[in-house]
Amino acid sequence: MGFGVFIHRTDSIYDDSPAERYQFPRNYLGRVEACVGDWIVYCEPGKLVETRGYFAIAKVAEVVPDPTAPGLFLALIVPGSYLDFPNAVPFADAAGIIEQGLLNEDGRISGRAQFAARSLSPSVF
Repeated sequence: MGFGVFIHRTDSIYDDSPAERYQFPRNYLGRVEACVGDWIVYCEPGKLVETRGYFAIAKVAEVVPDPTAPGLFLALIVPGSYLDFPNAVPFADAAGIIEQGLLNEDGRISGRAQFAARSLSPSVF
């Protein structure tokens, strides 16, 4: 088990309902399965003009194949565990980005920031 970040945008092509389910392709299966039984943080991509940054948390109950979409999976959220933040947490502040694990050895944001599902260290969570 481990903490994670799930990227979510309201205009997503995926059938997400953050309080209920997170739909994703097979290439993220291992990362999402690692979050089963633990908490994830929802984040809107930093590329959005009006991004909320990190905006909610939820606990992942299980991961199942999506019965309506071959090749896709669903991370099912523990009922009642979804909590919107009263104030969203920005992707970065004056000290830099919140997820220090996204930085490469040169101190720049790595390609890992583009992963729709990724692990999150307990200290950052």
